[in-house]
Amino acid sequence: MAPRPDPGHPALKHTITEAWLNAQASPNTSAAYRIDLESFGRWCAGHGAVPLTADATTLVAFQAARAAAGDSAATIRRRWSALTSFYDFAVRHDATDTNPAIGAARPRTLPGNPSTTVELTPEAVAAYRSVAAALDPRLDALVALLVLDGLKMGEVLALDVNDINGRSPKLAITVRRRGESKRVILDPDTARAVRRCAARRRSGPLFTSGTSANSSAPRRLTRFGADHLIRQLSRGTEDRVTANALRRFHISTNANANANANANANDEADDDGISIDLARERAGLADARSVRRYTIHTSRSPAAVKPNEDANPTTNHRQGGRKKERSI
Repeated sequence: MAPRPDPGHPALKHTITEAWLNAQASPNTSAAYRIDLESFGRWCAGHGAVPLTADATTLVAFQAARAAAGDSAATIRRRWSALTSFYDFAVRHDATDTNPAIGAARPRTLPGNPSTTVELTPEAVAAYRSVAAALDPRLDALVALLVLDGLKMGEVLALDVNDINGRSPKLAITVRRRGESKRVILDPDTARAVRRCAARRRSGPLFTSGTSANSSAPRRLTRFGADHLIRQLSRGTEDRVTANALRRFHISTNANANANANANANDEADDDGISIDLARERAGLADARSVRRYTIHTSRSPAAVKPNEDANPTTNHRQGGRKKERSI
């Protein structure tokens, strides 16, 4: 039997890492996991540890260091999932003997623990939508799909022009959720924004890079480009609105609206399971617990209600908005 390669050899770690990342079902998952593993690798290098031979104590110390550095509970849990998956893969491919994550307590969310994502007020969302419409047709459609229809960012950026069907105001799109095609009826305001974003194009990505929009082969807008667009909604450098905050508004608003409708229909109803499930289905979430975390009210951050006042919300949208757009 051939001897196992040295776990500390950079070539082995690189080979296993790339094979593991390529095995991920989603490009977004692969990108996030790469960042997580690179963060762990840098920490190991600074503490005399080798990732492929790390033990449970090393993993716990790394996570404690990241928690002390200010990483959110959600980030810590995701990183733990990434490391667990990586070591499972490495064991199966004979690159290491054991999965050290098995020997340590997994970070958990306590029942009822609210999401740390900022909870936006309806007034803030209305202001953000006005700013988005004034700044850029892509931003207008992007914000609408998040706050009015609850799409995930990955679903939004994967949309092609030919995924749109119907006529305004009754417009629908086709998205891929858990391996299946799903038809989503758009909110009338979203339908208007999506048509404005698509303009006269008949094919290609719905959301394009600003530098390639007029070329014969426009490039799809990346997650980095989308985040850059969303950052333009806020003024200043702190407490910027995020895609997650915009989507949380949709999920929590729909869950609460469904609960109120159920209560009005049946005064004796005391179970919000139906309303939670409706909100979960609309947002494409696999687990109702995610909806419940979003619907637990936290203090709204006043800093989140700071739309970019440099944009003029009264811009004539029908003329496409005269404000110059940045190339993204």
